[in-house]
Amino acid sequence: MDVSNVLPTLKYIWLTIKHKAFVFRAGLRTKAPLWRLIIHDWSKFMPSEAPHYGRSFFGDRSDSAGFQAAWLKHQNRHPHHWEYWISRSPHIRTEADSKFIPMPEWAVREMVADWLGASRAYGGKWPTSRKDWEWYNNSFIRIFENCHPETRKLIDAVIDEVLPNA
Repeated sequence: MDVSNVLPTLKYIWLTIKHKAFVFRAGLRTKAPLWRLIIHDWSKFMPSEAPHYGRSFFGDRSDSAGFQAAWLKHQNRHPHHWEYWISRSPHIRTEADSKFIPMPEWAVREMVADWLGASRAYGGKWPTSRKDWEWYNNSFIRIFENCHPETRKLIDAVIDEVLPNA
């Protein structure tokens, strides 16, 4: 590892530890499986991800290809990301087939916990309602356009369990 990259990587690892702690707390509220909360985002500590995230968050952001490759690896390693459930295969046999695969409930519960924990770790506060959840309000259209309809319903149901609609 390049010495100039050590400090940004260590800062990112510390941020990831805080994120994991907040995801764990949020996951207890979303009723995500305990094992999933324990192993949540484990790959962010790997050399294939940590240095790229560290630079992107705390250092030289000029290696966008390295960050994109790390982010793709991360999404493909963790089924709590909605992107994990998008088929990139052209093998759709009927109109009823979709490139969007329904997420299992346990993955949706971990995903919502991830969003809540990230809001606290990176934004500094827990959302108290859908209305004041800035990240979600800026992101949900893009996410919902790229999720299976069953997944959209599950996302709404889990968020309704943990946050008031007001």
